[in-house]
Amino acid sequence: MSAKPQRSGWTEETGSFEPLPTYLELAMAAASAHEAPPSPPRPRLPGLSVVEKLVAVGIVCLAFYGMALIGCGLFLKAEAKRTGFITQRMMSAELQDADFDIRFSPRIIN
Repeated sequence: MSAKPQRSGWTEETGSFEPLPTYLELAMAAASAHEAPPSPPRPRLPGLSVVEKLVAVGIVCLAFYGMALIGCGLFLKAEAKRTGFITQRMMSAELQDADFDIRFSPRIIN
């Protein structure tokens, strides 16, 4: 049996040595190693067809419209109540100043 000569970890040929990479080359290699392709955009409502998405949008629009109508109704009710208070105060003030004695002629206010 012939014994194989053991080789060391480095090559013995003098022509196979190359210069070490520069810092710029190392940085570019590191940056390109961590680059990932951009992921495709996720759908907003996954698993729904176009018709189902349109129905969902319609329901949301109707809900917002309903809330707007409720707000308008509450505003009208508050406005009517405020106007009623003002009218009630005016009527009570006029009734306090009114003279109900029919024997005298009514006062004329300028």
